[in-house]
Amino acid sequence: MSLSWRGFRYQTGEIEDIVKKLRDEGLVEVDADTDEEVNEVIKDLGKMNIYQIEGLPYDYNARVLADEPEFLVRIGFSTRPVKAEDIDKDKILYIDFFRIEEPEKSYDEVFWG
Repeated sequence: MSLSWRGFRYQTGEIEDIVKKLRDEGLVEVDADTDEEVNEVIKDLGKMNIYQIEGLPYDYNARVLADEPEFLVRIGFSTRPVKAEDIDKDKILYIDFFRIEEPEKSYDEVFWG
């Protein structure tokens, strides 16, 4: 079993920090509990002049799921409203969304309780 390095992940409410890191580094990791939280982040980013790239497919294979099973999707953004065919790939800002891992249910109580 290989261990993967886990980067710092922002929470969905940390929009200002997410925007700063996106502008500085171009890639941010964010934990999201639900699809609704992902959609809220996308809306909040638009209010801060970071726009989801129209027509750019979500990348569900951007990370190796065997190493990072909590990975959900990578979504591309830009600092201006733009369509996928009109943007230089080097200018795309990415957010990798992760689901928070649910702790495994323990049966200790059944056996030892």
